[in-house]
Amino acid sequence: MQTLTDRQLNRATLARQMLLERSDRAIPDAVQFLGGLQAQQSNDPYIALWSRLRNFRQEDLTGLIVGRTLARATTMRGTLHLHTIDDLYGIRVLAADFLKGVWRTNFLRRFGSEKPAVVIRAGVKHLDAHGPMTAGALGKALHEKFPTAEPLALSALLQLNETLIQVPPTRLWGNGGAPLLTRARNWLPPPPDNLLTRRELVRRYLRAFGPASISDMRTWCRLTRLGDEFEALRPELATFRSESGRTLYDLPDAPRPDPETPAPVRFLPLYDNAYLGYEDRGRMLPPADRARSSMFLSFRPAVLVDGVIAAGWSVQSAKGRVLLRVEPYRKLARAERRELEREGLGLARFVDPHATGHSVEIAAPAA
Repeated sequence: MQTLTDRQLNRATLARQMLLERSDRAIPDAVQFLGGLQAQQSNDPYIALWSRLRNFRQEDLTGLIVGRTLARATTMRGTLHLHTIDDLYGIRVLAADFLKGVWRTNFLRRFGSEKPAVVIRAGVKHLDAHGPMTAGALGKALHEKFPTAEPLALSALLQLNETLIQVPPTRLWGNGGAPLLTRARNWLPPPPDNLLTRRELVRRYLRAFGPASISDMRTWCRLTRLGDEFEALRPELATFRSESGRTLYDLPDAPRPDPETPAPVRFLPLYDNAYLGYEDRGRMLPPADRARSSMFLSFRPAVLVDGVIAAGWSVQSAKGRVLLRVEPYRKLARAERRELEREGLGLARFVDPHATGHSVEIAAPAA
């Protein structure tokens, strides 16, 4: 069995994730290929697509959300993702048991003496009659009928048992207002006749994230008993070993570039499945930095330098000017700094194309 180094896995991930070279894919095709984009932050899907697609503009994605081609909902890992309509329905059905478990674990003890099935029926009726509305408004309305439960537990019950989507004008670029929720079937076309299967989801995960282990995919989607699907698909999969000895699976024809392929600087959003979609994130973190990975993956959007997380970034806007500030986690070579400045200026212009000025500041490396 061939052993793949972390650098080989890194280049494979970058190629699949459209981070080795920007793609000409249509936006819906890119979102579907990636299995959805993390969308807890309003701007995150925009940043993710800007780093992956050529000539991407804010209004292109906004138009697809307003036009109901793409939508945000709680799906994999109990987190918000932006999906195509077919994937939203299909992945949500596959994740249903996990999401119900999230509610039981986190909210059942705060539910008083109410009956969940009765609350769900009342919540659906209220949303259909009065939605879209914020989660706070939904919880408050239900609390009037079900006073022994906390409002948050009531609204969470609906969000984790019904497919609720976040609708415009909330969650568009720059909109930080409380999201407006409604049932998917009140806003979107009906679900397709043939929903996504677990086996097809395995194929799609490997196409976009492979080579990867069963545990990696479980971290990405939180589905259990995935070993059954991998075993059934084994005759059509290629098998490898990681440096740590884990078994990795892949589609035989999927790209696995030469590990010395140059990797450009890329700015990622605060949450991105390019690194969150694995249990073992060694392919995206240099060995010396893995002990501090929680800092990189929790507090700052990541900057990839030579394919790995080497800095964080933030944007400051004042007096009509945009400053993109980069905070390196190591000393950067002169050529790396130049490339960071070029790509950073492009991101600053994307963030606010109408600003009177755009600049990039690279701080001293973190201690």
